[in-house]
Amino acid sequence: MKTATNYYKTNAQTREKILRRFSMFDGVGLDLTGAQSYDEALQMAGLDYTAEKAPLFLGNGMEVPNHFAVTKSDNPECVLGVVGNQYHAVSNKDAFAVAENIVKEGYRYEVGGPSFGAKNTLDYAKNFLVLKGEDFQIEDDIFNSFVVFNNSFDGSTGVQYRIICQRVVCMNGMVRYLGGKENQLKINIQHSRSAIERIKIANKIILKRQNDIELIKKEANAFIAQGFTRKEFEKEIIPLVLENKKLVEKDKERERGHERVQQVVDDLLQAYNADDTQNYASSAYKIILALSDYESHSVPLRDTGNRQIYMNRIIKGMTLTTAVAQYIAETRGIKIR
Repeated sequence: MKTATNYYKTNAQTREKILRRFSMFDGVGLDLTGAQSYDEALQMAGLDYTAEKAPLFLGNGMEVPNHFAVTKSDNPECVLGVVGNQYHAVSNKDAFAVAENIVKEGYRYEVGGPSFGAKNTLDYAKNFLVLKGEDFQIEDDIFNSFVVFNNSFDGSTGVQYRIICQRVVCMNGMVRYLGGKENQLKINIQHSRSAIERIKIANKIILKRQNDIELIKKEANAFIAQGFTRKEFEKEIIPLVLENKKLVEKDKERERGHERVQQVVDDLLQAYNADDTQNYASSAYKIILALSDYESHSVPLRDTGNRQIYMNRIIKGMTLTTAVAQYIAETRGIKIR
């Protein structure tokens, strides 16, 4: 198989063309590659604000007890959410502070900004910052590595940290699959009085991010060594994906349901037959690459017009790919030591 081109090291025009078509960061956030400092990156991304609690009133003027509106610090009329007594906002600057140390170790600012909500409107309640790190190889494939930070002011997810990777030859997302959340580098911290102290602990963990990249490589090698035929893919994996996507035909929508099922099956087979997976023919890793391709780029059954959907899938952990990987690991006895 031809060695992949690292599009991050080509000229700006080629990089823009390729990323616009494939990357999980296509069309989301603002370009931060020119940022020279942490404060500059926050300013360029429009993330140099926090949230403040304000009294909440009903339409008749009565104050709602024990509930508060969360407003944007530089625009009090912009309501970000409704929270309770225990909520204490963590600013973007505090939530992402470890980024400054990571950049000093060789990473760079990539993209960031408010997230996109419904109908592609900016959602200032949810923010993200992405750092690009070292490239690494699995067999002949080049992978880009990233640290992704998220911060939510609406009382939902709080502060999140995640290590994700991108297979350069096809811009597929790649996360860790095995072992469960307790030893996968995905950290969640709710906004509260103790959040800052917990962030300090999390920062020590995120600074050891290379450990998770090494585990991604170990897991890939374990799947490469495990045989898995096309017949097994069709008999075991496709039904598993349909089950996880909850694509079950109902009498009321039988024809439409059948069309959706067939579309997913066709897309999975196309991903399985892709040229860039042939180097791993008849191995479980080919299945993983096919699923990561499908999950990274498949068009949603219900298109809400949110251009951030592909990045969101990967950040959430690529649930379909993970379910398939864990199924193969359990049924074939794959363990990572």
